[in-house]
Amino acid sequence: MPRRHTPLKHTRYTPSVNNEANKTRYPSKHAAEKAAELRMLENMNLELSVYQGQDGGWYLTRRQGGSDL
Repeated sequence: MPRRHTPLKHTRYTPSVNNEANKTRYPSKHAAEKAAELRMLENMNLELSVYQGQDGGWYLTRRQGGSDL
């Protein structure tokens, strides 16, 4: 007698919109660049750039070329 396999239920992928929840959000690019400058002055070994998240806010990153994230 053949076995009957129950197919697994498919769960749809829901993209995480709030992936910047634990990061500091800046309202404008100018404010984020100012904060990056201040942090780089405090720590001379730090190299920060600015990028815009999916929610429209501005964030800091250590990656070079922050606009292509």
